[in-house]
Amino acid sequence: MHPEKAVLRRIKLRTRRKLNTLFIGEYHSAFKGYGLAFDTVREYQYGDEVRNIDWNVSARMNHLYVKEYIEERELSVVIMIDLSASLEFGSHRSKREVLMEMVTLILYLAQMNNDQISVLLFTDTVERFMKPRKGRRFILTVLDEIEKYTPRGRKTDIGGAIDFLRKVLKKRSIVFLISDFLDDGYLVKLRLLRKKHDIIPVILSDPLESEMRLMGLTEFVDLETGESFLSDVISERGNLPVLKDFDAIALNTGDPVEIPVLRFFEKRNRTRLVK
Repeated sequence: MHPEKAVLRRIKLRTRRKLNTLFIGEYHSAFKGYGLAFDTVREYQYGDEVRNIDWNVSARMNHLYVKEYIEERELSVVIMIDLSASLEFGSHRSKREVLMEMVTLILYLAQMNNDQISVLLFTDTVERFMKPRKGRRFILTVLDEIEKYTPRGRKTDIGGAIDFLRKVLKKRSIVFLISDFLDDGYLVKLRLLRKKHDIIPVILSDPLESEMRLMGLTEFVDLETGESFLSDVISERGNLPVLKDFDAIALNTGDPVEIPVLRFFEKRNRTRLVK
């Protein structure tokens, strides 16, 4: 069975409902009206937004006209995928396995919504960029590429990946940044990217990173550098990467991916209704 089909089958079994009814509606609603395309102009009516006035047409017609827009159904979705060595860690299953489930789910939802998808693979360098495309064949190509890809780098440079993305992204996009965020100095660049794009960090973690308690010195291995070191200090949960001012999805190697993803969509839809 193809990895994509196996992942989707597991999610269907766990949720006991069809992915179409469970996720697609929530996904579409969460980003409904995300993009607007110009449709036509009409005469100004009392109560219309002043900012929508088309001053060029109004000047020619000697009467106020406003622009009308229609919702763009097709979204531009970008998946930034951290392939650094720390993603191989996991006490239940590896972070990379959870990452693959998340990527498969996003690709499936984007395909069902007929969205354009681009993919950026990175470590401490930009490993691979797949330009915007759509369709099932492209999705299978992406999944095969990630499964078989051997990264050149082992460390993490989120800031460098953001710099690259800012150069190549021309259209306002929804950006899923999937990483364990074991890096520094990227927050300013991420906030700058957010000014133009919808940034959704997907934070990968393992229970052992916050729950492990040790007595005395213990030897650790840094998966990204390969270096061994002794320590009697374990980071508390509060010191793990937290992007408090971003609307993020937190995934744990000990839990299914679909629950936090669905909660994220539901929360975003509730927020839209309040607005």
